[in-house]
Amino acid sequence: MRVTHSKGTFSGAMKPDIGYTLKLMRQLHEGQTDHSGRPYALHPERIAQNVKIIAPHAGDDVVMAALLHDTIEDCGIDEAFLRQKGYSEDCITMVSLVSKPDNDERPYSQVIDDLIASGHQGALILKIADNMDNLHPERVRNLMAHDPEKAQRLRERYRASIEKLCLATGIHKDRVFELIDNSPNLENMDMALK
Repeated sequence: MRVTHSKGTFSGAMKPDIGYTLKLMRQLHEGQTDHSGRPYALHPERIAQNVKIIAPHAGDDVVMAALLHDTIEDCGIDEAFLRQKGYSEDCITMVSLVSKPDNDERPYSQVIDDLIASGHQGALILKIADNMDNLHPERVRNLMAHDPEKAQRLRERYRASIEKLCLATGIHKDRVFELIDNSPNLENMDMALK
């Protein structure tokens, strides 16, 4: 089976693994950049690394969902596309749970509360890992230089989110904040991912 997407053609003949998912994610995010001009695909890669650090017991589905976590929001794909690629229903569920539709007007705190209410531990771990990268000191400094008010608002939002998510997962929030505070610089992290 071959599936054509505006970002390329992929074979859906075998069950995807982390390597395949990494390539697919890079292709789907091709040409996208973050607010500091870095290739956007580096963000999901760092999130997958964060998942492995905070939840070393997490299975491949959680790591693959981390890699794919922004594809529904940012790449014009849907659950059916992921299903055609052979991803498990659990992986697809995680990606869907952390995807916020364009027309969703819930405040971020409600999005997090609803995610916690889902009870899906993999999705909660993924969201902690996402918020960790969003709070990376270098990313916060870059945003602070461009929009201090937004940087402060997002910092408070993500810290509150991590506290709630850690409580729901049993992950120690102090350890998570320590990992964030002691994060290597982005250039070194990004080079290690290439």
